[in-house]
This record gives sequence, C-alpha cells and structure tokens, in this order.
Amino acid sequence: GMEVVLQTHLFAGFARAINGLATVTAVGVHCETPSWGEEERDLESWKAAGEKSCEAIYGRVYPKLRDRMGTMHPLLDNMMVEHGYGRVLSRPNLSLRLRELAVIAVLAGLDCAPQLNSHLRGAVRVGASEAEVKAVLAQTRMVWGEEAQAQADATLE
Repeated sequence: GMEVVLQTHLFAGFARAINGLATVTAVGVHCETPSWGEEERDLESWKAAGEKSCEAIYGRVYPKLRDRMGTMHPLLDNMMVEHGYGRVLSRPNLSLRLRELAVIAVLAGLDCAPQLNSHLRGAVRVGASEAEVKAVLAQTRMVWGEEAQAQADATLE
C-alpha cells in the first residue's frame, strides 16, 4: 500500500507520489505506525544495500550500468545507488520482488521503454514469475490507457 506509493517518486516524480499518497489517504488508507530504524542508517549502509539490490536486479549487466551512469554524471550514479536502490528500494517493508513488480507498473505508463525493459528482467531476476510480470503489465490499459498498453506489450515482446 503506502510503501509502494512512497517509492513511486523514484520513477514518476515527487509530484505524482504526493498526489498518489493524498489519494490513498483520502480513501482511508493511512500509514501504519512504522519502525523508522532503517532511516537511521548512514550513507555507507545505504550505499552497500543499494549496490546489493541493484546488482540483484541487473545481474551480469550491473557493472555496465554503473559505468554508464558514472559516465553520464558521477552524481547520477551515486544518487541511483545510495538513494534509489539503497534508501528506497532496499527498505525492509517489502520484498525486492514486490518492489520490482510495482516499478514495472509505473514505468509501463511513462514511455520509458529502456528502463521498463531493464526492470521487467530485473523483476524476474529477483523472484517474480513471468506470469506475475505479465499480469502487472495487463493492467496498464486500465491505469495508463491504450497507447501505454501497446508500448508495454511491445517492450515485453
């Protein structure tokens, strides 16, 4: 619930995540009293957790991804690993499998085929079945519309 919407800022931006959290709250879903112990971690622990999660998702292409991000901008690589994969996607409240399924639900509607393709593969690498991935993508039309569904289907092929 709330954890999935909270992580949405990585892929859809803070504005959409804020609107999503407002909608979820308006229909009566509220943040349970969480244990924020993971928020007390330091930057090095986020980085270590991020490297582990990112490598699990990207598998053998992980070194290439890190090189590419670092070449585009060294801070992009650091932000991706420390914040994206460390502080957010490595949080203990959901499995990496469920997080990746949620990621593909968001990316399917954002016209980001390269990233969607990577996370489709990543979801399977961290334990999602092909049937689960297809089931998530089958919902694209309902949330994002016909064009997004066609793009998601083309990426899946």
